[in-house]
Amino acid sequence: MKILVAPDKFKGSLTAEQVCHAVELALINKAGSELDIIKQPLADGGDGTLEVLRSMESWQTHNIETIDPLDRKITARYLSHQDEVFIELAEASGITKLSTSELDVMNTTTIGTGFILNHVLGQGFKKIILGLGGSCTTDMGLGIAYAIDYKFLDHMGSEVIPCGGTLSQIMKIVAPATKPDFDLTILCDIDNPLYGPKGAAYIFGPQKGANPTQVIELDQGLRHISKIMTTQLGRDISTLRGGGSAGGIAAGLTALFPNAKLCSGFDYLGEKLDLPSKVKSADLVISGEGKLDHTSLNGKLIGKLSELCIQHEVPLDIVCGVSSLMKKELIQHHIRHVYQVIDMAQDPKDAMENAKQYIESITFKS
Repeated sequence: MKILVAPDKFKGSLTAEQVCHAVELALINKAGSELDIIKQPLADGGDGTLEVLRSMESWQTHNIETIDPLDRKITARYLSHQDEVFIELAEASGITKLSTSELDVMNTTTIGTGFILNHVLGQGFKKIILGLGGSCTTDMGLGIAYAIDYKFLDHMGSEVIPCGGTLSQIMKIVAPATKPDFDLTILCDIDNPLYGPKGAAYIFGPQKGANPTQVIELDQGLRHISKIMTTQLGRDISTLRGGGSAGGIAAGLTALFPNAKLCSGFDYLGEKLDLPSKVKSADLVISGEGKLDHTSLNGKLIGKLSELCIQHEVPLDIVCGVSSLMKKELIQHHIRHVYQVIDMAQDPKDAMENAKQYIESITFKS
């Protein structure tokens, strides 16, 4: 029996590679050498994608000095392969760079990610892949643009340092004298628009530290910049599908850079990893992620993988920390079994800290 083990990370607990190894051990404990186990860690374009690509021998890892979302010096990584560079937003501008008490979405910026972009452009790279996800910012990526010499001016003509709390102050966008020439592919995994009830501020602001008043202020700032970009750049991003990704970075950079395009992170990685062929040749696929809910099925990794499994008539089992999916949703997506770590753990803290051991003890059903 050929089993493809292809999970996402368990955020805050296990990397996708660690989940692979834990599932492999559980399978070996049950059936030993009777199984042909293929391990393929996955990601959906957000945080964790760099590690998945890094496992491919063709990608080279580079270290670079930059700053974190609160302007502190850090070392971050990016990858290169031939003429292509992959930058993961979370490396410099991720929520994991801050403690819970440091979350400050009104003041955090993506300037550190912009420094990485500025560096690789200086190295002559023209094909940039930017993986979104895991951000702690809501600055529409203006910090990234700021780092490559875009200027943002207020009503007095004074320069504004772009961050969530200053979006509403910006009245004019000034491009550098020589605009950088590069193609930008933005990987995202959500469909949320830039602003409104389902936009970047209302849906993702609270988890980045925004209180109710700040959520309203952020949403107003996103609306304001959207209008500025429509008027000054001729780019209407107000209804862009996925524009709310990573605090509006998807929308902001699409407006600023004419050669930018949005792409499904799963589709991009799937092509790189030849995932459709791997699914087709398997007798069973086992995937997983930390929290399995309805969002997992809407354009994200589990939902996309289930589509592949349905297409090739391969059963799909899921390992997760916890699941809130109804039985009818599992049936609809042809998910055969769901194994929850929380069912074996004493409490959520135990589940997070000892997920590996619990996954290794799963007795998979035939």
